[in-house]
Amino acid sequence: MFLYRIRQFYWAIESIFIKEDLELLKIYLSASELNLFMKLTKSERQHSIRVYKTAIKYIEDNNIVDVDKNKMSKCALLHDIGKSEAKLNIFYKGIIVIINSITCGKFLKYNKNKKVISYYNHPEIGAKLLESINTDEYFDIINSIKYHHNESSIGTTNIYLKILSISDNCN
Repeated sequence: MFLYRIRQFYWAIESIFIKEDLELLKIYLSASELNLFMKLTKSERQHSIRVYKTAIKYIEDNNIVDVDKNKMSKCALLHDIGKSEAKLNIFYKGIIVIINSITCGKFLKYNKNKKVISYYNHPEIGAKLLESINTDEYFDIINSIKYHHNESSIGTTNIYLKILSISDNCN
């Protein structure tokens, strides 16, 4: 887990130098979704693009045919939009993750900082943001975003949630 966090930190630093592929984003995201996406920090945007690439590769490598790639792309690209409410720089975020890990989650339980609370509740915040701009046809996408950090939900029949969780955990 510690090495994984170091790798995430490296990716966050590296993202500063990577040019975003706006054409890719315009293929899968509506104007309002792209607007939400662009409110993320650059490192979070790059993370979401990596999750998207991993999800599509997972679908192709495992010959999964009952998944709409456009819907999966939206899930992956938008899964962290709730973090736009809690813009934390990579150093502050790293410190929070380490402290929370050391305290076995007690840091979050007693923390009253709005940014920290928003950061850890980003799945629910992201689902609400997406609900405000989309219709019922996005049910799978919204639920995937809402529950992508809820381990007990991964056993559900929502294939988009399963692929999103796997892909997010790799990135």
